[in-house]
Amino acid sequence: MTASYILIFVLLFHIILFRKMIFKWNIFGIFFIATCIFSIIGILMFPFMRMYAGRTFWTFKLELITNQDVFRTQMLAVGGLLLVLYSYVFGLVLMYRRVECINHFRIKNPIKNNLSKVNFYFMLLCIFLFLLVYLIIKRNVLISGLFDGLIGRQPVALLESRRGITSNYLYVVITYNLLPFLTMVSLYLMMKKKTLSARMLFIGLFTVSFILILLLFQKRPLILFLLSLFLSAFVFKKYITIKKKRVRTPQEKRKLRRRAILIGLSLFSLLLLLYYSATTYRFNSVFEGVSTLTEVVLTRVFGRLSIPAFCYVHYFPSVEDHYTITNIGMFSKIFNYELYPDSKVLFNYFSRNEKEGSLAINSIIDFYGAFGYYGFFIGNIILGFFISGLDAFLNRLEKNNINIIFIIFCFIFAYYLSQASLARSLLGYGFFFFVITWVFLQKNFRIKLRP
Repeated sequence: MTASYILIFVLLFHIILFRKMIFKWNIFGIFFIATCIFSIIGILMFPFMRMYAGRTFWTFKLELITNQDVFRTQMLAVGGLLLVLYSYVFGLVLMYRRVECINHFRIKNPIKNNLSKVNFYFMLLCIFLFLLVYLIIKRNVLISGLFDGLIGRQPVALLESRRGITSNYLYVVITYNLLPFLTMVSLYLMMKKKTLSARMLFIGLFTVSFILILLLFQKRPLILFLLSLFLSAFVFKKYITIKKKRVRTPQEKRKLRRRAILIGLSLFSLLLLLYYSATTYRFNSVFEGVSTLTEVVLTRVFGRLSIPAFCYVHYFPSVEDHYTITNIGMFSKIFNYELYPDSKVLFNYFSRNEKEGSLAINSIIDFYGAFGYYGFFIGNIILGFFISGLDAFLNRLEKNNINIIFIIFCFIFAYYLSQASLARSLLGYGFFFFVITWVFLQKNFRIKLRP
């Protein structure tokens, strides 16, 4: 536990030291905060709550995790995050000659329009035709997942429906990436034009996106979609037309706080409802249900990625050797080698039941699982330089509607780096498709930079 206290102090010291850089609307800030919340906190608190973790995650063989595994995991998690931090800072110094505190929402002029409407409506038409055919083919899977899984609260039916509906990669890309992006574009058009047709377009796209993401039978994509929608609405409302700055009255400040609290409670209530639908819990009262589901949500937030981190450190290389790039599906197809499903292998090794599943791991620990200590060191330095380069590039973009929407989806990419490997975040979770959509929707495919 002494190591936990020291690492907590070291982490807090760096958060305070670099707070002006971290707590800004930039890629690194989102990555750093998300990694701390969803992984680092749970890893550092594990020694203090080991018995509770054993009861909560009883389906996993946590007794295999030794004290040495815990210490190594804590050192790797905090050390890797600091490696990314310092390489990011060094990258900024190389480009700006100083530590630049980038804020992508530091907008001084009204948001410009650089949307190609022809490309926008063409993409909508293509997506609509594909979805119409695909959903007719998969109607039985959707009906089973909706009524047996969500409404009937049968986790097995949910899992089967999720596998069935996500078996088509193009459908996953459209639902995860393209539809949310186009919905944000329609939100801008509605807030800019304020016409009935623009309002109907947004309502239609939002409804379709919400339903299809809900029918993925996963909680995370829906919450991310709603969060990105709220963030887009906030930015557009503030900067579509920039009014003369004035000091807000205490009443206006209270109203903004109430609105933020209401949005947070709404999203948290939705999360509780989704967890309730995905479990077979029975409650004697509403209070018991809310308290139990709140505990479930909190343990999943702080434990879902921290527990697998210990598993990866224990397993590699003691049980099997490091997997290098053999877990990347695209590379396995290009170079014709057998895919190594690391997340499924780890799940089967540590799970007590016979159900199939997988473990999620963040990009920092993935570098260790893939390449060992040397790869961990080099990989996290590269990640820091990559994020600094991405932040610097986004900082050069003109503050027009398509660029701002792209920046918001880059925030989603930064979040996924705290949930998955770099390769999966770039490909599987859609950063590549965000880039393609962003370029395709530019007028004349021209990306405008600031002077």
